[in-house]
Amino acid sequence: MSRPQYIHSRREEPEIGPEWVSVGVIVGAVGVKGAVRLKAFTDDLDSVLARGRVTIFRDRNSKATQHDVTIMHKIKVGYACQISGASDRTEAESLKGVKLYVSRENLPKIEEEGSFYYEDMEGLIAKDSNGTAFGVVQSIYNFGAGDLLEVLLTDVQNRPASGTTLYPFRDEFVPEVNIKEGFLVIDRVAFGDEQEAE
Repeated sequence: MSRPQYIHSRREEPEIGPEWVSVGVIVGAVGVKGAVRLKAFTDDLDSVLARGRVTIFRDRNSKATQHDVTIMHKIKVGYACQISGASDRTEAESLKGVKLYVSRENLPKIEEEGSFYYEDMEGLIAKDSNGTAFGVVQSIYNFGAGDLLEVLLTDVQNRPASGTTLYPFRDEFVPEVNIKEGFLVIDRVAFGDEQEAE
């Protein structure tokens, strides 16, 4: 089954509500004039940025600040961008790891069948290949080697059981995501998880 198109999610960060959707993360600096390297979580960053300023939360305790972002050119990890407020390399480096958010109401409407935002996966029931529920999606992370789903393992009564497990968000491990029905399927055998129900 082919992977639906999607847009990335946030990981553990400031306590913000579901009205915010992350559209990219700053992964470093470019040059000496404050430009940043931005890894985009959307295939259409131009359209998102055309709708106005982005919001950032520098850390868990900081207040939201709004910034203009201008795309300079494409680079290997995404885009080189100028972000307002960063005028030298030191300021750009200080933003490494900071995600850019926009209000969900300001995002382009998803019209393609089977497409979704990563945030929409949070709270989905995780089922194994036999259809047995075994957890709930907590977060989606990316540490540089691909997207990972953090699943809170649950018992048969859907109560927290034995902690969390990270599963690679790739076709061979996650063959189905059904936002409408509220679940996704994880092939735990392919992952090497011995807890797959028989």
